[in-house]
Amino acid sequence: MSINQMGTSKSALNLEEMVVYYQKQLREDALYYLGKRGIEQETIELFRIGFDPGKIGFYVSPNQWGDYFENRIIIPVTNAQEVTVDLIGRSIDHREPKYKSLTGEDFMFNEEILEDTEDVILCNGVFDVLSLAQARLPGVSVPYWLGFKETHVELLKDKRVFICMGNDELGRRESVKIQSMLQQSAKETYIVHLPETIRDVNDFFVRVQNPLETFIEILNQTMEDTMMVPVAPDSNHITIYTEEYMKRYRGQVSGTPSGITKLDEALFGGFGCGLYLLTGAASIGKSMLMKQMADHIALDETPVIYVSWDMTGFELWARSIARILGVEPQLVMSGKMDPDQIGAANAQYIPISKMLWTLECTMETTLEKVIASIGKIAMVVGKMPVVFIDHLQRVPIVGGKSLPVTTADSNAMITYALKQWSKEANVTVIAAMPVGDTIPISIPEGVEASADVIMLLKPQGLSDNGEEQRIDLQLLKNRNGSLVQIPLVFQHQKAFFSQ
Repeated sequence: MSINQMGTSKSALNLEEMVVYYQKQLREDALYYLGKRGIEQETIELFRIGFDPGKIGFYVSPNQWGDYFENRIIIPVTNAQEVTVDLIGRSIDHREPKYKSLTGEDFMFNEEILEDTEDVILCNGVFDVLSLAQARLPGVSVPYWLGFKETHVELLKDKRVFICMGNDELGRRESVKIQSMLQQSAKETYIVHLPETIRDVNDFFVRVQNPLETFIEILNQTMEDTMMVPVAPDSNHITIYTEEYMKRYRGQVSGTPSGITKLDEALFGGFGCGLYLLTGAASIGKSMLMKQMADHIALDETPVIYVSWDMTGFELWARSIARILGVEPQLVMSGKMDPDQIGAANAQYIPISKMLWTLECTMETTLEKVIASIGKIAMVVGKMPVVFIDHLQRVPIVGGKSLPVTTADSNAMITYALKQWSKEANVTVIAAMPVGDTIPISIPEGVEASADVIMLLKPQGLSDNGEEQRIDLQLLKNRNGSLVQIPLVFQHQKAFFSQ
C-alpha cells in the first residue's frame, strides 16, 4: 500500500464507545488472567480495563469491525488531558503478538500522572504500571515495540527517573540507553536492578513477600549506591557482556536470519539492530536479493517493511511470485503466465504477505513520514519490524526538495539519520545503494562511517550455459565481525539467488 493509504482514520473510531463496550465484556477467564497478574478489582475499574471475547465486536478495517482483539484484555491509553487515544490488547492465551495497538499512537502509558509528580518509575510494560499504581507509586511505560525516543525524553524533563526495565539482557541494554538519553534533561536518573529470577516489576509485585516495602528498599539502596559512585563502573555491564558471549559460544542465533547461511554466520546469527548497506553496480540484483531476504524473514513470522522509492508494489510482488514459480519476473509483469499458476503462487505467498508491508514512496515522501508510518505499523503488530529501504540515494532530505549539497553529502546525511534511528528505535535497517563499477569501489566517507555492515554484490562471470551468473557477496565492513566473501549464484530463469 502507498504511504497515504496507511493507518486507520481516528475519525472513524469512537474510542470511548469501544472502551465502554469492552468493559461490559469482562468475564471469568479474563478476570482469572488479571488475577494471576496481581491486578485487583479497584485497578481494573480505575484503568477501565475490558475484554474482547472475539465473537462480536469491532473490526479494524476502513469498512467493518470485528475480532481484531479476539481473546485479549483491553487497556485504554489516555494522553495528558486524559482523553483516550489508543487501545492496547493483551492476549490471554499463547497467540502472537502478545500485544496489539488499535490506532498506532505514539504514547507513554499513564502519562497523565507526570503533571503531579517529580519522581517517576519508568518500567517495561502496562502491567508493570498497573502493579505500581496499586502500590500508590508513580509509574509510566513506553511500548517496547517502539522503544524510548526523544519525544519521551521531553516528557520526563526535570524529573527524578528510576529506570526499571525487564530483568534480562535486552532490558539491561535498554536501561543503559535510556539513562544516556535522559542525562541532559532529567533531574536525576537511576537504573534499578531487580533480584535474579524476577522478570519485571509486575512479576516482582506478584511473587515477592511484602513487595512494596521491599521495592522501596531497592529504590533507596539504588540512590545510596549512585550517590557514592555517581558514574556506574564497568562492572555493572559485565552481566550483559557475558550473556552475549555465552550466546556466541554456544552458537545460538541472536539475529534475524537472512536466508543466506554463510552471511548469517558472519553476522552472528543474522541481522541485528543497526544499519546494513547493500551496494553494487546498477542492475546487479540488489533489489532482487533484498526482496528475497525480506520474504524469507516475513515467512519466519517476523514483521517486515519494504520501503521503495524505486519500484512499485506490483513490481515487487511480481518478483516474489516469479521466484515461487521459478520463472523470470518479466513473464509475470507482462501478464504472460497462466492465471491458475499465479493463483497457486499467491497461495504460497499469503503467509509471507501477512507479515510484509510495502510502502510506495515518491520524491515528496520524506524519511520522517516513513519513520512515522513504520511506528504505526509496529504499534499494530506489537513488534518493531525489519526495515528494507530501496534505494538510499533517492530518499529526499526535506519535503522532497533538493538541498545545495553533493550526492555524497546527501547520502551521508540520510545514512547518518538512518543509523541514529536504528539505535534509538532498536531496529534493523537494510538499505540498498548503487556504486560505480570501478575497482576499488568508492563509498562516501560519511556513508561508510555510519554503516555497521557494508555488503557488496560483485559479479564473477556467467556460467557455461549463460543462464546463471556467479556473484560474490563481499563484506567490506563488518563491525565486530569477520570480512568474508560469500559465493552466490543468480539463476536468471528462476529469479533466485542460491548459495
